[in-house]
This record gives sequence, structure tokens and C-alpha cells, in this order.
Amino acid sequence: MHKTRLAGLKNARSVDGGAIVSRMSLTLTTRQGEGCVIVEASGRLAAGESSTQLRDLVKRLTAEGARSFVFNLAGVSYMDSAGLGLLLSIYATVRAGGGDVKLTNIGDRVKDLLKMTKLSEVFQIFEDENLALAAVKQQ
Repeated sequence: MHKTRLAGLKNARSVDGGAIVSRMSLTLTTRQGEGCVIVEASGRLAAGESSTQLRDLVKRLTAEGARSFVFNLAGVSYMDSAGLGLLLSIYATVRAGGGDVKLTNIGDRVKDLLKMTKLSEVFQIFEDENLALAAVKQQ
């Protein structure tokens, strides 16, 4: 696992070498995969602090050299338009930098939202994390 620095983040702690960032409505855990950073999200990805938290985390990780991300959204119970917009913004930024973004373990509510907005045609979505990691390796 990759140890991620958490300097400057309120209510942050590091466990087992990965980063865990928790701010009331959203918990983010990062770990190093082969050729990518895996970001596990749990809670609500909505307008406000949770969106800011994810944006800041990805910004810091890309500044540290991360180029490809697998977002494991198994624990995301709710996502609003701000959360969708943020995922799209992260996707565009990472792709412009030569990287890639893959989504995995998406719950039914979030999956329906991605389909309804046609963003399911933009993102590569995988039923399980191992399939997403295999796709990263093939790039």
C-alpha cells in the first residue's frame, strides 16, 4: 500500500499505510494499485465539503505523480449533480494529463444516475475492482 500524506486536512488519519480522510458525510481511503491509485469512497458525494474533499485529494495525488485512478464507489449511498460534475471534472483533468479514470462497484442508485445522464458512456465502469485493475494493466 502507498502511504499518502494528509497534511492540512482536518479529521484525517492514516491507517495501514493508506490514507483515510473522513469528514462527516464522505470517507475516502486510498491505496496503491499496480499503475494506479485506488480511491474507495463511502458516504454521500454531494455539493459542499464532500465534493471539495475529493477534488483536493485527487489534486494532491496528481501533483505527487499519480496519473491513473480507480474509484471504488461501493460505499457511496448518494450522489447529486455536484458529485457527478466533480467526477466528470476529475476525468477530464486526469485524461488531459495522460492518465485514466475507471469506476467500479457502483451501487444501483448511482448507476441509474450515470445511465440517466449518459455519463455511463463516458466512464469505463466495472462490476468489480479486479476487473478495473486488469484494465489499467492493459493500457
